[in-house]
Amino acid sequence: MENGNSSASIMKRLLALIMAAVLLLCPFGARGTLPSEREALASPAPTEAPSQEPAITDAPTEAPTEAPSITEEAVTPVPTEEPTEAPTAEPVKNTETPEDTPKPTAKPTDAPKPTESGAATPSPKPTATPVTTPKATNTPKPDPAAFPTPAPPVTGLPREGVMMCVGDLMCLSAQQYIARNQASGGEKYDFRPSFELVRALFSRADCTVGNLETVISPSAPYTAQQKHIGGKPNCNSPAEYLAALKYAGFDALVLANNHCCDAGLTGITETLDAVDSAGFIHTGLFAENGEERFAILDVNGIKVGLLSYSEFFNGFDVPIVSDGYGYMLNRYYIEAVRRDIAYAKAKGAEFIVVYEHWGREYIDTPTDNVRKHAQLIADAGADVICGSHSHCLQTSAYITAADGRNVLCMYSLGNFVSSMSRSICNDTVVLELKLKRDEAGTVTLSEEIFHPCRVIHSFLGKGFVVVPTDYDAVPSVRSQLAAAEERILAILNTER
Repeated sequence: MENGNSSASIMKRLLALIMAAVLLLCPFGARGTLPSEREALASPAPTEAPSQEPAITDAPTEAPTEAPSITEEAVTPVPTEEPTEAPTAEPVKNTETPEDTPKPTAKPTDAPKPTESGAATPSPKPTATPVTTPKATNTPKPDPAAFPTPAPPVTGLPREGVMMCVGDLMCLSAQQYIARNQASGGEKYDFRPSFELVRALFSRADCTVGNLETVISPSAPYTAQQKHIGGKPNCNSPAEYLAALKYAGFDALVLANNHCCDAGLTGITETLDAVDSAGFIHTGLFAENGEERFAILDVNGIKVGLLSYSEFFNGFDVPIVSDGYGYMLNRYYIEAVRRDIAYAKAKGAEFIVVYEHWGREYIDTPTDNVRKHAQLIADAGADVICGSHSHCLQTSAYITAADGRNVLCMYSLGNFVSSMSRSICNDTVVLELKLKRDEAGTVTLSEEIFHPCRVIHSFLGKGFVVVPTDYDAVPSVRSQLAAAEERILAILNTER
């Protein structure tokens, strides 16, 4: 019995050892245990904590959430001005530009500047000047010490000349509808009736200037076809509008304003072609990099430098700047004004008129910022400053420049013609400047005269006619014109 018991005991021990070996050699879960038993037997494994996987928070796929802000800040100088939706009529960059048209080339001083993160801002195109701010798209920041000296004065030739200046030459949808209805003899549009009653006044001037606040871009929708682009008013007009301005007696147009980019880069090139074809002197937009950023006007033998700047472009300048064509615009900054006036005087300009597109719309009082910029422009060498953008008249004043000169500042000349319905937008003025050169060659403003006018939306069967307030041929409008004249002179003389 003892041997049998001993044998049985040995067999039991062998079976126990065999079972233990089998358990050690088999992976967990291969035996028929309950889930709770497997969890108790198994040690904690990395696969049990997927919610804490480090790769989810540290993965490279999250990096782009921060990268766009750096890129956009470098390429888009004014992100707050960018339209919330892309302009539906924004043209692709003009591919028909001749190959010999100068393009901005990179210079050592134009090298990309590092951003706040330390990374260099890449150039949008290999041949385009890298830009990080709108200022960089103008010519490099000028060094006053490098400015040229003014041309010697013209002595022994006393002269007198007359120059006339007006404000915004708008061409809105209602004006375009009326012009189409007024057209005859095969013409598509006729805007000439708007200017019939001011032609005689302009004929007394040696040179007449206005702010063309519309593009002339036949490849984009006109305002009557599409009033807004990217949430902003679309100002685009047919070339017949330029024919009417020439009929009226305009000689020169300033082009820098917040609507000059409404049809994009192609709109700028088409506008420049159109004003050239119509025979206007112009400044404020430029076809070539390095082009003189002023125009010289001949006012009965007196050379007048005309300059035009804008302080905003409704955000439509952003793609133009980022594509390397910012030089086509004339953005205001005081260093540029100082430089341009110096070069205009070196080219023989004896008197300087600066048009500045600034301020707020629909207010008849200039803002503090406008007044500050006016002083800076006067100190830079301007003799007369003509403001625009408010679409209504603002006061005029004489500013004492740093060198002691008295500079006439028309804070806003308002609309000269438009179809805007607000009464304040239909009071306007023609500024007459009488210039005089003495024996010593010094040119001064001997007198300024205000010619008040009123835009009457329906007048003798014509639409949006600019009527001088001294017009008395139609008794039914005399009281309206007299009231307008009183308002206009009160505003213009508020600070005189």
